[in-house]
Amino acid sequence: MKKLFYLIIVMVALGLIVSGCIPVVPTLGEKGNGNGNGQSNGIDLTGYHYNLNLIGKKANWSGGGNYEGNRHTMFVPQFTGDETFTVGTFDPLDGIKISMTQGTEFEVVDGNWFDDGECAFQLGFGKYRVFIVAKAKPHPNSDDPLGYYTDITGWVYCEAFEEYLFDIGEIKVGRKFSKKFVEITEMFYVDAGEDDDIDWGALGLPLPDYPVWVFDYLKLLEDLPDYSNAEYFWQYQNFGNKLVKVRFYPVD
Repeated sequence: MKKLFYLIIVMVALGLIVSGCIPVVPTLGEKGNGNGNGQSNGIDLTGYHYNLNLIGKKANWSGGGNYEGNRHTMFVPQFTGDETFTVGTFDPLDGIKISMTQGTEFEVVDGNWFDDGECAFQLGFGKYRVFIVAKAKPHPNSDDPLGYYTDITGWVYCEAFEEYLFDIGEIKVGRKFSKKFVEITEMFYVDAGEDDDIDWGALGLPLPDYPVWVFDYLKLLEDLPDYSNAEYFWQYQNFGNKLVKVRFYPVD
């Protein structure tokens, strides 16, 4: 009788979920990513988040299509310095470009670098704390003292000037640096001084309220004709990592 009762409860609950009366919550963070109960470097990582996997592939990989839409993976070169690559590099920086924008929801706009030399990702609405880690084990025969690693720099670029205005931050990701998630939220905030060198006063505009969420900062630049097409992207230099995970946790 108890089994029948529980079966009825489950069927009713499933019916409410399908009908939309009970919303399906986002997937919780993975457990045991660090010290004990879902923590990494003392930070709780069990909350709701969006997970993005950057999967490194060899130069001859061909997956077909751009892998866009509601997904969590992007395919990038495992070795961005491979001389066999003939598309997608940008001068004067080495590596590949991962364009980042912000919209109403998380979306992989272009998840396959290999088909057209482009990768693009859209964050969902709001502000986030961002964490990163390299999960794949390094190759035992790597002759680099750092092992396999990835060097990521966040750039604000202005196409009108063909100029890199400034880099927000840089992170090296690899198991020799950290086997746990580390926070890189600062790579999404523009600060005064070494970052923003625009003379807002000379333009008759008030100084931004630093630090500024990078996509809010780009909206401020839209009001300046010469800077209206500025963008934010990652310079992604990969030296062997097969899997880099990025997590976005919403800020209340």
